[in-house]
Amino acid sequence: MKQVPFPEKVVFVDWHGVLSRDPFWASIRDNARHPLHSQLVESLAPVFTGEGVHAWMKGELSSAQVIAGLGIKLDRRFRDDFLQRRLLTDCARMRVNVPLFKLLREVKTSASIVVATDNMDCFADTFRRVRKTRRPAGHRSAATLAQWAFVCDDMICSSDVAAFKSEDPVTFFWPWLSRRGMTFHDALLIDDREDNCAAFRQQGGTALHWRMGADDIAEAATALRRWLDAPAESELLHT
Repeated sequence: MKQVPFPEKVVFVDWHGVLSRDPFWASIRDNARHPLHSQLVESLAPVFTGEGVHAWMKGELSSAQVIAGLGIKLDRRFRDDFLQRRLLTDCARMRVNVPLFKLLREVKTSASIVVATDNMDCFADTFRRVRKTRRPAGHRSAATLAQWAFVCDDMICSSDVAAFKSEDPVTFFWPWLSRRGMTFHDALLIDDREDNCAAFRQQGGTALHWRMGADDIAEAATALRRWLDAPAESELLHT
């Protein structure tokens, strides 16, 4: 069997704001009738506005620790691990940007596709789990993480590497690149935050500032294909 060569380029793509906009515990937070709606919304507000969210995103706090710190009272309708289970379930059900996923699927023969996200352990665990699960044969494709994660080749998450893209792009990206014989010059980042894009460019990479729902997918497609048509650094070194 002829071995397929590994792509010499990589497209890093952000999650929240680019591939999805759904929050954690969406099924509770978006449902005012849910028995835990008020408690959860009120308890989460200080988490996402304080330093705790950075500790969670850097892996210094686990999801279980964050949930315990919320102090939410569960009545007999709910098991003690309800919030943990629902968090993971809702992560798998996050609605995704299908047009962008389709675009990324089209270019997989030319570049590896890697989610690069400042995110929590619950997201990283869910992403790895759903990528191991084969989609049911004949199942109608849904616009969720569980159905579209297969498009991606890998993931880098801040909770795994203990670093943010904008603050320390070398710690965040370099281990993945070096293991595959690449440099930042062989990589493109699609991200909705300009500080992430700027930090990536400073290391020699190419960045596309793009936001789900605000920017035209055709613009992303044009920029991506233009970059893919340019020779990779490894190709230049061997010419």
